[in-house]
Amino acid sequence: MPRRLPGIVRAMNGRSQKGFRGKSQRKQGRAAAPQAELERLRAELAEARAQLRRVEQEGADGFLAKRLADLEEGRQVARGQAVEATVARARAEAQLQALRDAIGKAPGLSGWLLRRAQRRLG
Repeated sequence: MPRRLPGIVRAMNGRSQKGFRGKSQRKQGRAAAPQAELERLRAELAEARAQLRRVEQEGADGFLAKRLADLEEGRQVARGQAVEATVARARAEAQLQALRDAIGKAPGLSGWLLRRAQRRLG
């Protein structure tokens, strides 16, 4: 019967049993990745064909107008998110300033400790 090695020695020797996969499991793993890629490419191809059909049916002007409307909608959403982010930042900065003021005005030993910690943090 072979002597069992401690886990670290087995790992150093490359004999670790964790994560061991036989040949058949490796082949299945390799075969699954191309299948997923193939499915993704087929979906993209179907989407491209659908867009071409829409261009042929509606004409280039109709397709272009719809695409421009989609882009404008996306721009408005992005602008709204930017405004929300600006408001949130201003609110956070106001809260930070209020906290700093409260630490500066805190009385007693606890106030002194808070101010000292604040100076050490920068």
